[in-house]
Amino acid sequence: MYIRIVCFGLFVLTQGIQLARSQEPPCISRKLPVSFRDAQNLPLQNISAADLEAKIKGKPVKFLSLAPDPRPHRIVLALDQSGSMGSIEGESPLWKLELSLAGHFFEMNRGRAQVALLFFNDRVGNIVNLTQGNAAVGETLREAAGERDYIKKHIKGRTALRDAIFQGVQLLDHPSSADAVYVLTDGGDNASKHSAAEVDQRLAVASVRLFAVLLFGSGRTRNRTPEEMSGPGELAEMTRKSGGEILTAAEWHGNSVALSANVDAKVKSEETLSRLYQTILEDRLLEIELPFPISKNERWELKLSNAARQQWKSAQITYPTTLIGCNSEVSGLGRH
Repeated sequence: MYIRIVCFGLFVLTQGIQLARSQEPPCISRKLPVSFRDAQNLPLQNISAADLEAKIKGKPVKFLSLAPDPRPHRIVLALDQSGSMGSIEGESPLWKLELSLAGHFFEMNRGRAQVALLFFNDRVGNIVNLTQGNAAVGETLREAAGERDYIKKHIKGRTALRDAIFQGVQLLDHPSSADAVYVLTDGGDNASKHSAAEVDQRLAVASVRLFAVLLFGSGRTRNRTPEEMSGPGELAEMTRKSGGEILTAAEWHGNSVALSANVDAKVKSEETLSRLYQTILEDRLLEIELPFPISKNERWELKLSNAARQQWKSAQITYPTTLIGCNSEVSGLGRH
């Protein structure tokens, strides 16, 4: 009789624990990467959770905390080597601009982030993994810059941009929202096997952010396919959903670099880029509580309160505009 009572007690206790767990709202607490910049692309550090507001499906989102992200950052640098990066009559090769921007990013951030590197055209090749270290990335970039016939040998073929982003995420072991893929490209895609929806889902489940710089040339829009023309808009949407953004558009202006993010050209290009890099590497973590569990991926809008918008006019918020559904998080890949 004693043994039966003990067993029954254990059964009741187990059932009680399971019932309590079933009554807990699943995955309503999230930690998300956010960055705040003013009209001059300078980081805003004085914003608090009280300055924010958000809703999902008409219901208010609760803000629990906002603090600097203490985690180490890992960046996958993805460089477009397709034929559109080569020379056309009257214009310097976009590849030289791309390589210059890649080198600048690496030199500015090699001391505060782990960097991996990949090159892509119609397929991904010449990968430098995170395990090889930043020194290997720097050496590969220097070799590309120093090889006299590099453009002739390597800049060719079609563009598999979405495939490159997808594979970039795969280079990150146990990815989190402290990680990012940073791609330099003209945004065209005419060779990928993965769809935009597949890339969106891969980024969302891995919590990896996507950033990009768009490379432009005034005479390069002729003879582009509809897929290539729609590419920059598609890329911009993928970056926003992931919590990243297109940082700037870049093009040659004589022998110097013109950046769309350089307000009225009042700031040197190097300083403009440095400010933009802070969006990737000096983000903050916003802890929120959703009003209900979400069964599928949902769009939401995070913005400053009315009072905060008056104080910080033209402020920009970079954050994941898509919240991944609870079913995806249960798979174990959707955590922050």
